[in-house]
Amino acid sequence: MGALQILNITEFDKKRRKVLLEEDLALVLYPSDIRKYRIEEGGKLEQETLDALLLALCSRARERALHLLEFSDKTEAELRARLKREGYPEPAIESALSMVLRFHYVDDESYGIRYAQAHSNHKSRRQILNGMLQKGIDKELAEQILENQNIDEKGQVQALLEKKGYWGRKLDRRERDKAAGMLARRGYSFDAIYSIMEKMEEDIWAD
Repeated sequence: MGALQILNITEFDKKRRKVLLEEDLALVLYPSDIRKYRIEEGGKLEQETLDALLLALCSRARERALHLLEFSDKTEAELRARLKREGYPEPAIESALSMVLRFHYVDDESYGIRYAQAHSNHKSRRQILNGMLQKGIDKELAEQILENQNIDEKGQVQALLEKKGYWGRKLDRRERDKAAGMLARRGYSFDAIYSIMEKMEEDIWAD
């Protein structure tokens, strides 16, 4: 690759500028970088300069990834999306991810296990699965994690029926359908819903 045409320079955020190059390549740089390398609209960016800038951005992306992980755990997909949103080019993102994965600073399996354990007492299996998928965890891995989690859906269903004022009352068909619909929307299995609702009705008639 030879020298690349500098198409334009625009504000990216309060501190940085976006330098758009030909071949759809963009670099988000500090004004000090732009001054140091004498980057100007309409000018050319030599390969040597591009290599130096990419090297610097790789280092910054690694530092940024570590800083983000100090505040909260993230999945690989979340960290990738965050770095991309902050303007790091693909080589810098890959460099940062390679580092954090190598040292296990990011571990989707461990993250998924902690996520499932944290929500197993108040969310259905489907809700937990959807939550992990939204975090970017692979579906096969998420399902594998859930296989090893003890999620008491029936206990949660009963607790919700009690909380919503259904438990211990004789429900007409409309109320029964409304309660079942509420539980289904929360992702509880039909087996858990109807077995607990049947138990509730049996207990009422037994009294």
